[in-house]
Amino acid sequence: MFRPISFLRALGLAWSLLVCPLGVLLLVSCVTFHGTVFAIGAVLLGIAPSFVLTGARHSWLRLTGWICFGCWLLIALFLAFVSPNGRSSSDARVRNCYIGGAEAYQRHALGALLPEVDQFMLGFKLVTVVDSLFTGKQARSLSVLTSTIYAELEADADFRALGSVMPDAYDELWGRKFDHGHYFLYVPRRLDRKTPAPALVFLHGSGGNFKAYTWLLSRVADECDMVLICPSYGMGNWESPGGIQAVAAALDDAGKSVELDSNQIHLAGLSNGGLGVSRVAASDLGKRFRSLIFLSGVCDGTAIATNAFADQWRDKPVLVITGADDDRVPLRYVNSYASSMRNSGVGVEMSTYETADHFLFFSHRDRCLKELSAWLRRQRGRR
Repeated sequence: MFRPISFLRALGLAWSLLVCPLGVLLLVSCVTFHGTVFAIGAVLLGIAPSFVLTGARHSWLRLTGWICFGCWLLIALFLAFVSPNGRSSSDARVRNCYIGGAEAYQRHALGALLPEVDQFMLGFKLVTVVDSLFTGKQARSLSVLTSTIYAELEADADFRALGSVMPDAYDELWGRKFDHGHYFLYVPRRLDRKTPAPALVFLHGSGGNFKAYTWLLSRVADECDMVLICPSYGMGNWESPGGIQAVAAALDDAGKSVELDSNQIHLAGLSNGGLGVSRVAASDLGKRFRSLIFLSGVCDGTAIATNAFADQWRDKPVLVITGADDDRVPLRYVNSYASSMRNSGVGVEMSTYETADHFLFFSHRDRCLKELSAWLRRQRGRR
């Protein structure tokens, strides 16, 4: 015989077993005050249903459960109030942009309430369980590197105001619409928006459009006096239908806010973003770019083997940066697609970082950013 109360108690217990361990793991992982508050709220929300539903014969348990609910509600309201709203000041160097203004920043989504760096910290611990290539040593190293980078960017008011657009990426995991037309637009303060400026379009890798990427590349933009455009595309599956269109839409929309030099538009991709770079390069959109950059990049071998790619990129420059110890995008694979491009007449320059793995953009950021700046300045000198 079906008993609703027993079913609800089982459901409450299942909820607690699911939420509480994640909350505790977040609590021991997070590095920010708001992240700690969020984690405490998660634990309270995890245990509250069980206390309320299993305390039918124990009023003190029911009371404890309702107190937990009340405390969680106060925490949720606090985080909703203090979390960034995604809107930048009128003179900000960087801003969240949504093509056509049809979409908006998801301010009250869980991924916006929990600081992005703490999402990283939790993710590093979880990924080691499901990804055999991601070792505990890498997790510890990346945790330190990432927390350092986010401490820097959160100290910058313009970047802190961005919040996090990770809810857009999570939408893909839930099977929802994930291309919300978002992109980060960074314009160095000294640039005149009415004078055509060179631009770098950057395609993020797997996991989403972390604002740490834009923060790091803003240094290149400042040094090279160029605009930075960083479109978001869910979890970074640029090979899926719509990826090329998302790049084109972001580039066109950015051109409405700041004048771009149509002869100096460059395209870069990190990790899985390299798939987007190679596919864009082989499409009609590829004609709009002056150079390509692969950072620890995956490459679409079919795309670069086409006549369209060869015709559009013969004698044009491509930079490939990779780590000698990269076990996700192995050096032999990178050498293979670099050779394929060279055989098509493309001017490939390859830079291999000894002892660097797949995450060299964080671990070797000074060297990488310096090399990117030097490369892009050279391209500006070529006509």
